[in-house]
Amino acid sequence: MSKLLLLINTVKYLKWQQIYFRLVRKFVKPKVTDDFNGAIPQRSDGWERLMLYEEKIDKHLKACFLNHPKQLDFPADWNNEDISKLWVYNLHYFEDLLSNNAGEKPNIHLQLLNSWVDQNPVGHGNGWEPYPSSLRIVNILKAWAGGLALSDKLFESLHSQASYLSNDLEKHLLGNHYFVNLKALLFAGVIFGNFRWVNCAEKGLVSEIPEQILQDGANFELSPMYHSLILVDMLDMYNLSRAYPTQVSSQLASLLEDYIPKMLTFMEAMAHPDGGVSFFNDSVNGIAPTKSKIESYAKKLGFAISPLNLSEFKIIDNVNSGYICATAAGNKLIFDASPVGPDYIPGHAHADTLSFELSIDTQRVFVNSGTSEYGLSLFRLNQRKTSSHNTVEIDGKDSSQVWSGFRTANRAKIVFKYAELNHNHNIVLQAAHNGYKSLLGGCIHSRKLTFSKDSLVVSDSIQGAFRYAKSRFHFHPDLIVSLENNLLKVKGENFILHSDLTGNVASLTTSSWHPEFGVEIPNKILELQFEQPQLDIVFTWSKD
Repeated sequence: MSKLLLLINTVKYLKWQQIYFRLVRKFVKPKVTDDFNGAIPQRSDGWERLMLYEEKIDKHLKACFLNHPKQLDFPADWNNEDISKLWVYNLHYFEDLLSNNAGEKPNIHLQLLNSWVDQNPVGHGNGWEPYPSSLRIVNILKAWAGGLALSDKLFESLHSQASYLSNDLEKHLLGNHYFVNLKALLFAGVIFGNFRWVNCAEKGLVSEIPEQILQDGANFELSPMYHSLILVDMLDMYNLSRAYPTQVSSQLASLLEDYIPKMLTFMEAMAHPDGGVSFFNDSVNGIAPTKSKIESYAKKLGFAISPLNLSEFKIIDNVNSGYICATAAGNKLIFDASPVGPDYIPGHAHADTLSFELSIDTQRVFVNSGTSEYGLSLFRLNQRKTSSHNTVEIDGKDSSQVWSGFRTANRAKIVFKYAELNHNHNIVLQAAHNGYKSLLGGCIHSRKLTFSKDSLVVSDSIQGAFRYAKSRFHFHPDLIVSLENNLLKVKGENFILHSDLTGNVASLTTSSWHPEFGVEIPNKILELQFEQPQLDIVFTWSKD
C-alpha cells in the first residue's frame, strides 16, 4: 500500500483537536510567562516517600539507560546526537533521584541538577520538550518532598520549567504524554501555590482520567507497561492530595481513590507469575517500576492488594479492554482479544490480535517477542508485526497495518468474544477478528483456546479465501526446544511439554526475544502452515 493511502487511513482516526494543535505548535512557540516570587515552598510531613527505581547513574557519573552504559560527558551529553534520542530523554528524566540508593549520593544529584540548569537555557534542547520536562519536574519535586535539599537557584529553574510547560502541553498527541504534562503541572502548581497551573491541571485530569482509564481498570493504550507507568502517576497524585489536602480538589482526589483499585486489579491480572508484565503492545520490563514496588507504594497509601490465587480455575474477563486472563492449577494464560486502540493514538499498538502468552508455574513458555527500541528502524517495525506474536499471519500480511515507528492505519476489530469455565474445569476462550477483511476472501480469523491444568488446545480457523497462512508460537529462551519427526518437546525447569504435530507442516526457526530495551536473546519459534482452513494444535505438559 502506498504511503499516501497509509497516511490517509491513519489520519482519519485522529481527533480534530490533535490536528488543530499540531498547526498551533507550528506558529505559537512556548515561553516562560510566570514570574518566580522567590518564595521557597514548604515540605509537607504527609508525603509518603518510596524509592521506585534501580540505580541509573553511579557515583562516578557512569549512566546506564536502556541497557546502554556510558560515561557522562557534559555539556555534550545533554543533547548528544550520536546516542538514541530515547537514551538522551532518559538522562533528562532524573529518575535516579528516586533510585534505591539515592540517599547515598545527594551531592552527585545536586551536581547534575546544577549542570542541567547551567547548560540547558530556556527553550533549548531535548530537556525542554514537554514529555521529558514533565517527568523531570515531578521527579525533582518528589525527591525534594522526600528530603533532598534544593537551592533557591534550582527552585527558580523548576518554576520556569513549569511555566514553560504550562504553555506547551501536548494536546496534539494526547494519551500518556498529555497525562504526564497535567500531572507535572499539578505537582508544580500545588507546591509553588500557582492556582492557574492547578486549575489547568485539574480541569484536564478530571476529563482525562475517565477517558484514559477504562472501567475494568486498564489504561486505554492497552499496554501493560504503560498501564504500570500511569498507575504510578495516579498513586503519585493521590500521595500529593494527601500531603496537601487543601490544595487538591475533592473531585480529583475522589477520582484517584476510585480508579486506583481498579488499576491495581488489572495490573495483577495482566502480570505473569514471575511478577513481570506481559508483552503486549510495547510492553517490556525495566521501564516501569516493578509490580512489587508499585504494590508496596499502594499499600503505603492505604490501598488493599488482592493477589490472584493461581491454583484456582478462574477466568478474568476484562470486558472493556478485551484482555482475558485465566488461571489453572498454578498456570496462567493471557489472551489478547482487545481492540487496537485507542483510535486516535495507537502509537504503541502491535499487530498482535488474538495472540496469547502462557506461564507454567512461574516460568514463561509462550512469549510475544517484546520491544527492544523505538524509532524508525526495521527492528522496531518487525517487533510490531503479526509475525512477532503468538497468532496467525495470513498471506504475509499484518492483522493491523502498523507502519513507521508509531503509526497504525487500518486496524483489526474483534467481531466475536466468549469465555467460559465448564464443569470439567476446562477454560474455553474464543474470539475472532476481521483484520484480514481486505484480502480477496474477506478473511476472518477465529481462535479458540481450551486451557486446563495440564494442556492447552489452540484451534484456529480462517473463513474466506487465502493463499497461505502460518501460526507461530514463540518460546521463552530459557526453554530447551526440539522438533524431531514432528514431535515437539519443550523442557523447562520443572515441566516437560509435548505436542504431536503429525500430519502438519511444522518447523522450528530461530528468532530473538526482547524482554527489555537494548536486549536481544535468541529463542525458538514453532511455525505451522495451514493446509486447510482449520488448524488444531494440542500442547500437553507434566510437572516434575
